[in-house]
Amino acid sequence: LLASYFNVNEDWLWSGDGDMNKVGLINKKEPSFTTKAGVKYYEMANGKYRMRAPFIPIKAYAKYVDECRDAESYEDRYEEFDFIVDKIGHGRYFAFEIKGDSMDDDSKRSLCNGDVLARELSPEHWRSKLHTDDYPNWIIVLDNTILCKQIIEQDIETGRIMCHSLNPSPEYADFELKLDNVCQLCNIVQRVSNMF
Repeated sequence: LLASYFNVNEDWLWSGDGDMNKVGLINKKEPSFTTKAGVKYYEMANGKYRMRAPFIPIKAYAKYVDECRDAESYEDRYEEFDFIVDKIGHGRYFAFEIKGDSMDDDSKRSLCNGDVLARELSPEHWRSKLHTDDYPNWIIVLDNTILCKQIIEQDIETGRIMCHSLNPSPEYADFELKLDNVCQLCNIVQRVSNMF
């Protein structure tokens, strides 16, 4: 259980004493390394790192969109969520909650009902070829919503992308977006399922 659900406090699991989550314990410990973007890394005994990323709450989409345009620091603004990573990465990382079934095709590549870790791609790189082969799944922040989609085509000259859902149902047909209408673009680098 502890290997699969790394956020569970071992003492709580064995005895029922203390907090169920390790979050309270980690907050008292200083990070081993903090990037310029404010992402915190805590070194673990197995040589991996526990990475803390701001968790973007689904209920605050409109507020988040307004804040993400000019925000330099997300520290103390949002809850944080932990991910286990092999190495320290530079850049701005965020945790998002995936809901709904548009990215569910009943395969192991499905993204539904879980949390994902996403790395922000700076707008100056949006007009270059996106690395959609390495990172097929993206978080796309618009003025009024946050989408989780695959980017299957990109027209660099017109600044348009084609968004694709994994679910083959007709209601989730491919659609085109202008990058000029996008507020933030993040490629998904890791997922954690909430399903037991």
